Amino acid sequence: MINKNPFKNIHINNIAKWVSFGFALSIISLFITLVIFIFSYAIKGFQSFGFINILFQGDFSSANNQYSFWIPFSITILTSLIAIIIAIPLGIKSALFIKYRLHKKYRKILIVIFQVLSGIPSVIFGLFAFESLGKVWLSLFNINPNSIFNGSVMLCFMIAPTIVTTTLDSLNNVDTNLIQNPLALGNTKSRAIYKVILKAARPGIIVGVILAFSRAIGESMAISMILQAQPSKEIYHDGLFGFLNSSSQTLGAYISSTMFADKDPETIRPLLYSFGFIMLIISMILNMFILTFSRKKHNKKNSKFVVFEQKIYDLLVWTPRQLNVLWEKIIFQSKYQVSIKNLENVHSYISDRNINYHFKHSYTIWKIGGEILSILLCLSFVVWIIGDILIRGIIGIEYDPNLFFLYAKDSTFQSLVNTFIIIFLCIIIGFPFALIIAIYLNEYSKNKKIKKIIIFFLDSLGTTPSIIFGMFGLLMFIQTFGWTSNGKLGNSLIAGSLTLIIVILPSFIRLLEQSLKNVPYEIRTNSFALGNSKFQTIRKLVLPMALVPIITSIISTIGRILSETAPLYLTAGLSSSKYSLLNRPGTTLTTQIYAQIFSSSSNAIDIQYQAAFMTIIFILFLILIGYVVIPKWTNIKHWIIFYINKIRKKTNE
Repeated sequence: MINKNPFKNIHINNIAKWVSFGFALSIISLFITLVIFIFSYAIKGFQSFGFINILFQGDFSSANNQYSFWIPFSITILTSLIAIIIAIPLGIKSALFIKYRLHKKYRKILIVIFQVLSGIPSVIFGLFAFESLGKVWLSLFNINPNSIFNGSVMLCFMIAPTIVTTTLDSLNNVDTNLIQNPLALGNTKSRAIYKVILKAARPGIIVGVILAFSRAIGESMAISMILQAQPSKEIYHDGLFGFLNSSSQTLGAYISSTMFADKDPETIRPLLYSFGFIMLIISMILNMFILTFSRKKHNKKNSKFVVFEQKIYDLLVWTPRQLNVLWEKIIFQSKYQVSIKNLENVHSYISDRNINYHFKHSYTIWKIGGEILSILLCLSFVVWIIGDILIRGIIGIEYDPNLFFLYAKDSTFQSLVNTFIIIFLCIIIGFPFALIIAIYLNEYSKNKKIKKIIIFFLDSLGTTPSIIFGMFGLLMFIQTFGWTSNGKLGNSLIAGSLTLIIVILPSFIRLLEQSLKNVPYEIRTNSFALGNSKFQTIRKLVLPMALVPIITSIISTIGRILSETAPLYLTAGLSSSKYSLLNRPGTTLTTQIYAQIFSSSSNAIDIQYQAAFMTIIFILFLILIGYVVIPKWTNIKHWIIFYINKIRKKTNE
């Protein structure tokens, strides 16, 4: 089919290109606006509490008005390090088990299970850790449920899916022929995986670890539900057990709990903004690390980077390596002794080690055993947390069914209605915005430098802690524009929705961009050969062919909206008005859970579990739609048509 009006099509195509480019540039302006707003209020904090006190003081005392950033931040780093040390072997070994030990049809099931774990909102993790997991530590080891140890274990399972996902992606990108060479030389499959494949996938795994560590540092809501004591340097004087058993708050937890809990919030908020600004700078630095590790061509040429990458990798695998050395000493006793004095025995020792059947056999058992243990721990945790929420949620509904089934102020049902309103607004406004930017990045962008700049700001926005978005939404939509029924002193659903749109945009754009990438490039070249413009090709071919992945992206984004708490509790509020109106405050399911921390009601825990129950049901429903219904929609549609025709025949007879 030949185009009859090529000049008109070229004109439309140019308009589409520049409009999409303008939308893409708005990501840069959005991030810069966020930084400027947070910084402008952070200056007030530095002036009020003293730049020296915040950055160079070693005390954290409200009595002396001395608040050191480094006390809560060091607690954040140590808590995150404990979590990441546990999560690294747990995530990597689980990914290896899924990739190399399972049949393809079972891999999808386990991947879906990890998607369930990653989709559970942080406040549900916090509720579970305090009410169930913490009580186990208390009964077995006399460890306080409000402890750093309990929070670290909880964080470990929150960030493990990130490591699993990125490790699987890295393993899938490794050349499959790499595993054949060591097998041909007589090595076992386990040695080939751990010595060759894992090494080849190292850059991607390191990116996943940094992402997971960044999420652990930025986590605020779940941690604030566990750690409730003011940060203090005294915990470092009580030894390791004293530190682990302490309930001293991390930086994110302190910001979350202090924003509204203080008697005079306007006095302390400038300090919180200054803390938030420093967190924002740290998240940008982490994003630069991620960007650096992702540049494969440059990394291979840069010897300094290779050395740096090796040092980070050695640090990450130090604990597993020490366990391997200990295991080898237990199961393998060589007749050759190796030391600095007799290096001539090295070759004999290695040969003896390689041909020893007992050692080779036990190495495989050790590796597979670790993988099975890791996957069982993750599966057990998923079953435990979901089972706990569902069972105790049903008990909570039976205890007070009116809150669950009736629409009333601050009821669970009203929170569900508010959740639907916010999801609707976020998708209606955010989807076209994200799709246009994704089209530019995947279809129109030819200048690599401009594209890299846009992606850097996009990823910087994506790695920004959620609590920072909440602070920005509070400053922008409430204290600047006053988009509430009570002006600059209120909260509103519209402020919460607009803030949440900014939160979901980076991941939404990335998902939609990947959906467009999945369309074969040959489709485009064939369309161009027929005289169609790029815009016509995108509109008539690319978008229709990417429809199923786009729908899946929307469903994944709805799950992200459902999971967020920090941006909403600062903007939409911790209580609801009588009616669900856009200019009025309102709690969602997740903020309803968090709001009960500050409630003195006797049924606060029941309300938490009611909201958690509805959230889990919603998440499971979304995963069912995204991973079962949509991929098999053609078969389901044929099955429905078949039974409809069958019913019609019976009625006609």
